Order: sequence, then structure tokens, then C-alpha cells
Amino acid sequence: MKKQIIGMFALAVLLVIPTSSHAATFDLQTLTQQLQTLTGQFESLKMRGGDRASSTPRVKNASTTVDRTCMATAVVARENTVASAWTAFNTKMTDALAARKSGLVDAWNMTDAKDRKQALMSVWKTSRTATKSAHEQLKTSRKAAWETFKSTAKTSCKVEVPKEEGLEKSAKDSISL
Repeated sequence: MKKQIIGMFALAVLLVIPTSSHAATFDLQTLTQQLQTLTGQFESLKMRGGDRASSTPRVKNASTTVDRTCMATAVVARENTVASAWTAFNTKMTDALAARKSGLVDAWNMTDAKDRKQALMSVWKTSRTATKSAHEQLKTSRKAAWETFKSTAKTSCKVEVPKEEGLEKSAKDSISL
């Protein structure tokens, strides 16, 4: 459909642009007629919907609903996974902060300035690495929990119900997708 529309507009532009310096200019009435023709063709293409082809045909007399129990179970699993990820993150950050504190104290208790400087740089580098690792693991765990949830919701919790057996119009008992 996009190719057809682009083609029509390209044709319109070619009709409007004179091909030589001696070409006759179009009068206002001709240009108005061409615009109306192109607009009509565009509207008819838009109303037809173009050549849309779905890879998975839907059943015409079916309605898609969600199994509430399945969704509740999926939400519980997702939230438990996210909570566990936060707990692991908090533990890693607490350990990293404790290691940084003891490392910095040890470094500042050194008498040699050169060794102290190297120890301080090493402590800060180790701390940054541990903190970055904890953040990356939290992000990865949360993303995996949400991807699992979305996959479960789309594959396991979707229920096709024939229209004759459809749920009430209020949809109080289901969520329409």
C-alpha cells in the first residue's frame, strides 16, 4: 500500500514538473482535477486497508480472553523473581561497601605514600567492578523475569472462546487482549 501511495505521489510530481523549458504550464483547473483524482485514489486505498496479510489468521467467531488464575500465578512468579533479584543486589552491594571500607582503612593506615596510592586505586577499582557487576546482574534478572512473564501471559494464559460461549459484555471477569 505504501508503494502504491508513493508511486501515485511521484506520478503527480512528474505531471506537475515541466519536462522542458518550453512546456506549457498547467492551469489551475487541471491541477485541481489531478489533486482530486489523487486524493480519491488515496482515500479508496486507505478504506480498503491495502494488502495487509496476517501470518496467523484469527478465528472470526472467537474472542480472546485471559485466564485470570494463570495471570495471577505468572504475576506471583515474576514478583518473587524480582524480589529475589533485589535481595541478591542488596547483599552484593552490602558486601562491596564493607570490602571498600576495610580496604580504604587498610590503605590509609599504610605509611609508604606510593604503596598507599596504589592500594587506594586498587580498592576503588575493585569497588567499581563489584558495584557494576551487582547492577548488571540486577538488570539481567529483572529483564529475564519480565520476559518470562510476558511469554507466559501470551502463550499459556490466552484462551480462545467461541463467540457463542463468550463472557458477558462487562468483562468484569476477564481481561481482553
